[in-house]
Amino acid sequence: MFALAPTPLRARSHRKAAPAARRAVTVMAGPPKPSKPLGHVVKGDRGSSKIVLGAWLDYACPFSGRFWRGCVSALEEYDDSEVCFVAYNQIQPWHAQSALAHETSLAVEALRGAEGFVAFSRAAFDESNWEKFTDVWCENKTKGEIYDAYVDLAKMACGLTDQEAGEVRNALRLDADALARGEKNPGNKATQNLKFYVKLARQTGVHVSPSTYLNGLAVDTSSGWTREQWREFLDDALGK
Repeated sequence: MFALAPTPLRARSHRKAAPAARRAVTVMAGPPKPSKPLGHVVKGDRGSSKIVLGAWLDYACPFSGRFWRGCVSALEEYDDSEVCFVAYNQIQPWHAQSALAHETSLAVEALRGAEGFVAFSRAAFDESNWEKFTDVWCENKTKGEIYDAYVDLAKMACGLTDQEAGEVRNALRLDADALARGEKNPGNKATQNLKFYVKLARQTGVHVSPSTYLNGLAVDTSSGWTREQWREFLDDALGK
């Protein structure tokens, strides 16, 4: 007779089962952070244009208006492969309407993207429109009335529908949820984005507008330059 071999028993482990792998969790503290690089590309591409010209501009500043009109006009003579022009929001608090104009530009950008921002800026810096938003004009206006006027300008400049203009205006109203919680200074949907520009300006050392940077370095330019003077400056930067 043949004896059947006993069925082997599984070796019983005396080691405790390894605990489930713990997932590493990193808690990021600190203030809010922008989700994309700051600055509004008006022309060209930051990554491929030969030079990048950055300008900190304020809608309430007459010198910023002259800078925009002169510089943007001169840039029409250059290809996107040559020059990238990036605009930055620069609030000047001695103009009461300044922050409200910048918030409007950011609310328009949130709705219509870069093209909306450029269209609003072009209209705001247009000499005939700029005259409507001076310190004298806003002296006896309420905050809401100034917002309304800038939204009307955005509607005209960007071809906004009544519904879209309403969305921009609503983005500029105080945060309803925060008000319900009892906050007294809740800001609006454009406030945080504007704070990023204020912080970047302080870190960069920008004090007044217009302030100009060529490939990241501060350079001297003038709001009074003619088209020919802009061409000379840009040609030199391009090594022409």
